[in-house]
Amino acid sequence: MRGVLTHVVWDWNGTLFDDLHCCVAVANQLLEEFGLPGLKGVADYHAKFRFPIIEYYADLGFDTSPDGNFEAAALRYMALYGEASTGCRLHQGAEDALGAVRAAGVRQVLISASQQDNLRVQVTPFGLEPLLDGIHGIDDIYAASKESIARRWLHDEGLEGATVLFVGDSEHDFEIAEAVGAHCVLFSGGHHARAHLSSLGAPVIDDLRDVSHLVARL
Repeated sequence: MRGVLTHVVWDWNGTLFDDLHCCVAVANQLLEEFGLPGLKGVADYHAKFRFPIIEYYADLGFDTSPDGNFEAAALRYMALYGEASTGCRLHQGAEDALGAVRAAGVRQVLISASQQDNLRVQVTPFGLEPLLDGIHGIDDIYAASKESIARRWLHDEGLEGATVLFVGDSEHDFEIAEAVGAHCVLFSGGHHARAHLSSLGAPVIDDLRDVSHLVARL
């Protein structure tokens, strides 16, 4: 496989952007406002969080039927998260990892289940654009899946999945990589627990700077 890899696709939330504890706190504020039981910390959040987000909301106790409160809850969550996440920073080693991949001559993009405008607002303050060849989010706030974005990007770039490494923090990232035939590495510092990520079959790293070592081997 050596010499085949041409691109790295980075996830944003939980992978480069360290927002795990923010998301737990915001979820608990939302649950309190809607009169629902709160999360019992990060482990409880890890056990419940999943894609599509509507199923995660259902597990939290929201009514996801057509006449339910899911949409109102999702809008309120985004308002709370938008304010709270301004205090979040990048994971330790994120900039070093991006710089090392760039120095290796491998192109890299962000593909996120965050809404495009919100994604841009979060990414811009960190000055990462010179290291990236694209920033791609979804069209709405409901985070159903980013698979269609990944497939469209691969098609537009004329790429085969085998030339791409996906880096993410969730089972959804693994599922997308599998679906398009790409390589995958999962980061343990985000929205799914390390034990769960390890059960999926992809390499799991605890330091984002290890991505450059994987790039060198692919």
